[in-house]
Amino acid sequence: MSSRMPVVLSLLLFLAVGQAWAAGPDQASLRYYPSAGQVRADVEAAYRDSPPGEIDGRTAGRYLLLAGVLEASWGGKYGPKSFEHRAPARARELRDRYLQAYAAVRGGHWPAAQPECVGRTIDEQVAKRICARVNFMEAESRQQHDFAEVRQVAERYFPAKYQEDLVAHSPAKRLAEAKARAVQQREAEQRAADVRLAVARKEAMTRRLVAGGILFLLLVPLTILALLIAGARRRRRRTATTLTRIASIDDLHLFATSGRVIDVQRHTRTHVTTTTDNGYVHPDSYQSRAPSTTTTVSTTDHLALFVRTDDGRELQERFVDLPLAVRSGNRVAIVYGGDTRSRLGVAVAVVNMDTHDVAVDTRQAQGIASRLSLLKAACWGLAVAAAGAAVDLAAGIFVFTLPGLAFGFMVAMLLAFAWQRSLWANIRGQVQAYAQRLAATH
Repeated sequence: MSSRMPVVLSLLLFLAVGQAWAAGPDQASLRYYPSAGQVRADVEAAYRDSPPGEIDGRTAGRYLLLAGVLEASWGGKYGPKSFEHRAPARARELRDRYLQAYAAVRGGHWPAAQPECVGRTIDEQVAKRICARVNFMEAESRQQHDFAEVRQVAERYFPAKYQEDLVAHSPAKRLAEAKARAVQQREAEQRAADVRLAVARKEAMTRRLVAGGILFLLLVPLTILALLIAGARRRRRRTATTLTRIASIDDLHLFATSGRVIDVQRHTRTHVTTTTDNGYVHPDSYQSRAPSTTTTVSTTDHLALFVRTDDGRELQERFVDLPLAVRSGNRVAIVYGGDTRSRLGVAVAVVNMDTHDVAVDTRQAQGIASRLSLLKAACWGLAVAAAGAAVDLAAGIFVFTLPGLAFGFMVAMLLAFAWQRSLWANIRGQVQAYAQRLAATH
C-alpha cells in the first residue's frame, strides 16, 4: 500500500493541474471587470474636453478591449469557440454585455459625415481634429492597440497582480507580437537576401575571372597577329627590289617575254604509294579477314622550255602539269606574274603564238598570292571570340565566351577560305585574260 502512495499522489496532482488549466485564469479577476455603464462614465469624466467623436470611440474601444481580453484569457489559441466551452458563466456574461454595449455605441453614436471633412484624406482629417468620424475610429483603435492606453485601463480597474495578465491578453500585445514576428521575418529575409547576394557576387567574380583569363589568352595571339600584319604591310611598302607576294588583286603585275623555242624537255614522274592492311581473326566469333594491299599511283608532267627571246637572251622556265603542246621552233610568249612595286614576277602561263593555245600553271599562279589573308581571317576570328569574353567579363556572366569561341573559329575558317580562294581565282582569271589577249594580238 505504501509503495502505491507516490503514484496515487502524482495522478492526483496531474488531475489538479489539468483542472486548473481547464478552468483558465483566476476566476477571482472577474469581479474586477467594470460594468458597461461604469466604462462609459469613466471615459466621459476623463475626456470631457476631447474633440468630437473621441469619447464614443474610446468607449467602444474599451468595450472591445475588455471583451477581447476575456476571450483571450479563457479561449487561448483556439479563440471564441474554445471560450464558449472553457469560460465560466460570469466571463461569458461579461463578454456578451461588452459586445452589446459596443453594438449600441456603434449603432447609436456613429458620427455622421461632416461637409468640411468630405474630400480630405485620412491624414488631413486626423490633423484637423474636427472630423468626428475619423476621431471615433482613431480613438477606438488606439484604445485597443496602444500599450499606454491598455495599461491605463488595467491600472484603472484591476489590482497589480492582474494588470500584466490583462496587458498580455490584449490586442496590443498580439499586435506587438505580430509586428515583432514581421520584423524578424523581414530580418530573416534580408539575411537570406544578403547570403544570396554574396553568393551571386562570388559566382559573378568567378565568372569574371574565367572570362578574363580566356580574354587574356585570346588577346596575346591577337596582338601578335596584329603586329605581324602591320609588319608585313610595312615591309611591302619598303621592298621594291625583290618579288613580294600579293595580298590584293590590285597589287598584281603581269608582263610577258616573247621568243622562239630552241629546245623542249619533258619527263614524267610517277609516285607510287602502297598501303597494307593486316588481316585478323576475331577471338570470339573466329571471323577472319585476309590481308589487303592498296596501291595508289600518281604522275606529274614536268616541262622545261628553253627560249631565245627577241632581244637575243636565252632563258629557261620550268612548269608542272602544263596542258600545252609546244615544240622546238614555235614562237611563244611567257607570262610572268608578280607585284606592282618590284615589277618582278614568276612564269605563270605560256602562249603558243603559232597555235594560239594558252596554258596557265595554276600552282605557280597561286604561289604568288600572299598568306596575309589567312592572318587577317585568324585576327578577325580572335576578335570575335575576344568580344564575347569581354561582354562576359563586363557583365559578370559566362554566356557569350564559349559561343564566341565557336563563332570566332567559324568566322576565321570562312573568311580564310573565302579570301584566299577569291584571291586565287582572281589571279588565275587575270592571268588567263592577259594570256588570251596576247594570243589574240599575235
